[in-house]
Amino acid sequence: MKQRPIIFNTEMVQAIVDGRKTQTRRMFKAQPHDDWAPFSKNAEWYTPTIIDKRGFYQPANDEVFGVSDEDCAFVSPFGTIGDQFWVRETWRQFNSSDECGCSEYPCGCPNNGTVLFKATGDSGESKWKPSIHMPRSCARILLEVTAVRVERLDDISEQDAKAEGFDYPAVPGMGWKLNAKHNFLFAWDKIYGNRSSNPFVWVIEFKVISTTGGEE
Repeated sequence: MKQRPIIFNTEMVQAIVDGRKTQTRRMFKAQPHDDWAPFSKNAEWYTPTIIDKRGFYQPANDEVFGVSDEDCAFVSPFGTIGDQFWVRETWRQFNSSDECGCSEYPCGCPNNGTVLFKATGDSGESKWKPSIHMPRSCARILLEVTAVRVERLDDISEQDAKAEGFDYPAVPGMGWKLNAKHNFLFAWDKIYGNRSSNPFVWVIEFKVISTTGGEE
């Protein structure tokens, strides 16, 4: 079992904490040719429940993915079943000298240096720190990988779009629609740009192990 960091924006962290998000899709570093489809579920060898101990392997070469072993087999950069992610999110540490204006002690303020998270609605005078700068010691959310697969982005189902955390009402004037798949694809375009190529993406399914920093 390996642990590795993964970044989620504030909205998706809230969805994880609320129990609405159990999947994430991530772009391939380099896209294969359009006619490349070794991940087809119709292939006789496709056995997603049987995972090599070194990772989720599929035939490919390092020219396509930039990573390979001696057999030119591709290893998922997101690990395999049983591996874990610790979530990097927007955060900061409470600064008592600047933020505590209480005249009595003890007060209701957090201890100096307490880690606060934007996703939980904590506010104050200090600036938020980007998620990329969060160290492992400050992370509170731990996830366990339950499945890894590859598919075309537009092949996402309505059910999977809901598992991505996009099952919420429309926002007037913002382009959001009631359909969770449309919500997901709209958000993807805002992050990655035009998806006209219908790229291959990694699909990682997970379960929450902890939202308090420990292994429950």
